[in-house]
Amino acid sequence: MKITGLQLFWMILIMEVGMTLVMTLTPGVQAAGQDLWISILIAGCIAMLIAWIVTNAAHLHPGQDLIRLSQTILGSVFGKIVVVVYLVQWYTIIPIVLRQFTDVINIMIMPETPKLAVMIVMVLLISYAAYYGGIVSIARCSEMLGPIVVLMIVLVLLTSLNNVDVRNLLPVFVDNGAQAILKGALPSASYLGHCVEYLMLAAFLYQPEKGKPYVYWAVGGATFLVLVAMTMTLTTISVHMSPRLWYPFFEMTRKISLFGFIENLDPLTIITWVASVFIKLAVYLFIAAYGTAELLGIKNWRNLVLWIAPVIVAFALLPKNVTQATSNYLLNYWVPVAMPVNMIGLPLLLLVVGKIRQRRNGAGSS
Repeated sequence: MKITGLQLFWMILIMEVGMTLVMTLTPGVQAAGQDLWISILIAGCIAMLIAWIVTNAAHLHPGQDLIRLSQTILGSVFGKIVVVVYLVQWYTIIPIVLRQFTDVINIMIMPETPKLAVMIVMVLLISYAAYYGGIVSIARCSEMLGPIVVLMIVLVLLTSLNNVDVRNLLPVFVDNGAQAILKGALPSASYLGHCVEYLMLAAFLYQPEKGKPYVYWAVGGATFLVLVAMTMTLTTISVHMSPRLWYPFFEMTRKISLFGFIENLDPLTIITWVASVFIKLAVYLFIAAYGTAELLGIKNWRNLVLWIAPVIVAFALLPKNVTQATSNYLLNYWVPVAMPVNMIGLPLLLLVVGKIRQRRNGAGSS
């Protein structure tokens, strides 16, 4: 299974941009208020730092995925412990994202449809993509859906220009201090930090040693789109209304009215949302099944897809409401644990220890 650098670019960009727009705007504006745009710039810098760490760590041994890379650098025991930490992340985020997807669909367009029905349809789609084509079919879907997602976002932003009121961004850095702005950056940074999965995906590139630029461009592109879209949402809906809404970006779309007949452009944002969630879930399902099989020595990783699929549906039904599915996981695990440990700490550990071992081996051989 091999993918191109361009496919990797679209895969990371879609994973980051769609869910960051929808899921992190409300907690971000609750913390940073009208200074959210500064928070997004900080979040982009943090995501770029994560991209730099994971690309340099992955390139210590090009062609090895996270399962082999961690054991090569840290040894069998400690390497497997690191892998288990990532497996916890992968297995917990799949049902949460599935539930978040279902809640959005229920609230925005299909309130009468049972949650279970929406979940089953999505799980069948991602299982089909992961089982039959593996990362190759997911990458091809990303290459096809990526330009559509970007086009939909640009269309929403262009048609919202007449509703923009830049006074909603004032005053700058007066009502909120540096601590509040930094706090507002963390949710977006944690979602833009999904490039950490490059540790697993780099091994599938035709030329693993040339993957860095695609990761940087994907993170930079996603940050730019999120920055523009969130800023326009604030200028359209105002900083007073945004914290009270579950999905302010969708609400901005509902305010679009051009020439008296171009209205109700919700499908544009729904397309962005569905495509982003589909790629994200498919990627996580694949790396969870593939990584587990490699760690446990299971020959056919595809069989694990069939076991994982019904389990994630069952766990996706556990959150009692939108708050538990949206805020609890983000604020209690993803931001305080997954971002500092899985996205920064462990990749940095692999990079530092790997560099030290390379220098020792180089000194020993000379």
